[in-house]
Amino acid sequence: MDLKSEFSPLKKVVVATPGKEKERLAPKTLYELQYAEIPDLIELKSEHDEFKRKLAEAGAEVVDIREEIKKLNKEELIDYISSHSECKLSLESLDVETLADIAISGLTFTEALKMGLIKDYILGEDSDFCVKPLVNIMFTRDPGMVMGKTYIMGKMRWESRRSEPELLVKVLKPERVIKAEKGYFEGGDFMPMGYGKLLMGFGTRSSALGVNDVLPKLMELGELDEAVLVRLETPEYHPNRGIGHLDTVMGIPSRDVIIYYSYLDSMKVFIYNKSGVKRVEKPLREVLKDYLAKDLRVVFIGGGEYYAEEREHWLLASNIIVVDKNKIIAYEHNRITNKLLTEVGIKVITFRGNEIIKEGGERSGPRCMTLPLVKS
Repeated sequence: MDLKSEFSPLKKVVVATPGKEKERLAPKTLYELQYAEIPDLIELKSEHDEFKRKLAEAGAEVVDIREEIKKLNKEELIDYISSHSECKLSLESLDVETLADIAISGLTFTEALKMGLIKDYILGEDSDFCVKPLVNIMFTRDPGMVMGKTYIMGKMRWESRRSEPELLVKVLKPERVIKAEKGYFEGGDFMPMGYGKLLMGFGTRSSALGVNDVLPKLMELGELDEAVLVRLETPEYHPNRGIGHLDTVMGIPSRDVIIYYSYLDSMKVFIYNKSGVKRVEKPLREVLKDYLAKDLRVVFIGGGEYYAEEREHWLLASNIIVVDKNKIIAYEHNRITNKLLTEVGIKVITFRGNEIIKEGGERSGPRCMTLPLVKS
């Protein structure tokens, strides 16, 4: 693992192909699984396959959690499933492939009964989960992140996602790991800027307590010198449905270009380093000139026109993944922002994401679906 910066060329990346876990989404289970909508599963898979293909065509080695988990041994899989099961299960008769699928796709009470895995029970219903499905595992960005040669094991705000960080560490087996143990700390808020500098959002998904826990650990290891911290607040009527992670409001396609939601200008910015933390009385886009480029070019989402900006912000124009110098993958439907990026020298590779963007408890995009391991 070796990650220089958000805008460095992508060499190796982790994804998770959607599968049977998505079939668990029904009107009755949406709330329990903290999901927004029920996607068209065939179209969803097709869109994700196109995305993976474009990552590979751009030169990245694509590692799929759905395949990598099958490399765990039977005992590891049984231990993981048993520790996250609501039922007393007898799993020894199952093969590795079946166990790997259960770890991601979950297991209902009815399925466990039919498979002869559960003996000691009184009642159970079709919608009861012995093992909850990881319906958000497709969004590999959030449960783990890399800075330098250090892997950070996240801590998720949503209860339905709290086992994901553990599973990724079991599968990826990173050598040097920092574990987030306090508050919440998620990869969608985490943007390394190179040379020991970090841009970090908190407030809506990651929390101040998570920042307090993880950043000193990174500093102690020598991975972090200074962090720009931005307190995120959502302007929409429904909290946590407009601004989720930092990558829903800004992106860094190049050292001298940022994609920017103008509402960020009203948010509080802090600088953290070995001297402590201090409030900065400047908009984030001005602060970043000291960390990225003095002649930093700001591409406002939708060109800054109110309705275009609100619409393309909602459709995640900033949620991009950098695959090479001045080259990104983005949703095709954010046409205004994509055109503006092209005009400042960014090559924009697009793909359809009409079902993917429905995913998760908020909305999700290209950056959400990637956990970069090597960017150099």
